[in-house]
Amino acid sequence: MKIAVIILHYGSLETTKNCLDNLRSKIDDHQLILINNSSDDITKLSKIIKNTILIDNRKNLGFAKGVNQGITRGLKDKDVGAFFLMNNDLHFTHGGFNQLTLVLNKIPSAGIVTPILHHKGGYDWGGKYNKWTGMVKHKNWDNKPKTIQPAQHVAGAAMLIRRKLIEKVGLFDERFFLYFEDLDYCFRAYDSLFTIHITPSVEVEHAVSAGSSSMTRTRYQWASHFRFVNKHLFKRAYPTAYFYTIFMYPLFLVKGFFSR
Repeated sequence: MKIAVIILHYGSLETTKNCLDNLRSKIDDHQLILINNSSDDITKLSKIIKNTILIDNRKNLGFAKGVNQGITRGLKDKDVGAFFLMNNDLHFTHGGFNQLTLVLNKIPSAGIVTPILHHKGGYDWGGKYNKWTGMVKHKNWDNKPKTIQPAQHVAGAAMLIRRKLIEKVGLFDERFFLYFEDLDYCFRAYDSLFTIHITPSVEVEHAVSAGSSSMTRTRYQWASHFRFVNKHLFKRAYPTAYFYTIFMYPLFLVKGFFSR
């Protein structure tokens, strides 16, 4: 199965370079689509992996819109059977694309498969959603699971999406500039009777949110959380989730301001 790997560049050029250097030995005959969501000239970066397709926006269009550009370009290739969304601050430490596609082949209902994400908080086993707050709490354990795990939510930082899922539910919702677009997409996958899985046979290291400051991330999260609650109100988010938006995010911003 051919995979279109989609990476958005934003932030440090060195971060993206390190990601591509690591990916070069893993990508084999799969296709890399590199999206430039910054004002940087990344022509040299696009030469690290042969036959890279560069979409040069030269401005930040947001995660969802950038990813959609890559998916739309990849869909033109009929040989592409899946799309791997990959943060530019991520690199493989164990396994690779063959192990990810094995899960798609093994589980016919699987629409999304993700590797185990490892970061300073431990191993990410996926997230559990809370309707009362409209938030996801991820399980970060010291040890990774030994078998394939079902998940309610996985991060768009490292997400393999089956082509048939995209053809059925469409692209990411671009109303989410950054954050919550992956949660929204996971729900859309479940609504269309696809399942989501995490496989321990592939492990990636993630330098969480290397491209932006803590306060900037919080502002994006706040705006996207409000949009998410509005979109899913009563169906998947109770009105109480508005209290989280109104009271908690301002506290996070104040905390971030004084911790600078």
